[in-house]
Amino acid sequence: MDRAVHSALAAALGGGPRGLISAYVFGSVADGRAHRESDVDVGILLDRRIYPLTVDRFEEKLRLIGRLRPALRRDVDVVILNDAPPQLARRIMTADHRVFATDVETDHAFLRTVLSRAADLEPFLRRTRRVKLQALVR
Repeated sequence: MDRAVHSALAAALGGGPRGLISAYVFGSVADGRAHRESDVDVGILLDRRIYPLTVDRFEEKLRLIGRLRPALRRDVDVVILNDAPPQLARRIMTADHRVFATDVETDHAFLRTVLSRAADLEPFLRRTRRVKLQALVR
């Protein structure tokens, strides 16, 4: 991952919004496939005690985009992990690109929950994909 992006994110989030638990970079920047036009994809885990409602987390997402875009000098896409589908949250959190954490214990607890939910959904999603593919073949 680009060290400049890592440093800029850590600096922009350090002392950042109250209730920020952790931040992850994912996508082309994290995978080393970024090009001049690439945005920076950031997964953010927020404390539900401070942001209990989806609308609260959405408003914080907009504030974070406004804070990160100038710091990184490129477009930023923020995914609030609390509200992300389990498969997406799992992919983001297990890629080992965490750039910021204020509460590692809560971060790990959330990851355990995400892994469990993603595993529970996997058989249903496989079956759904199979049914859709069979329908396309007909």
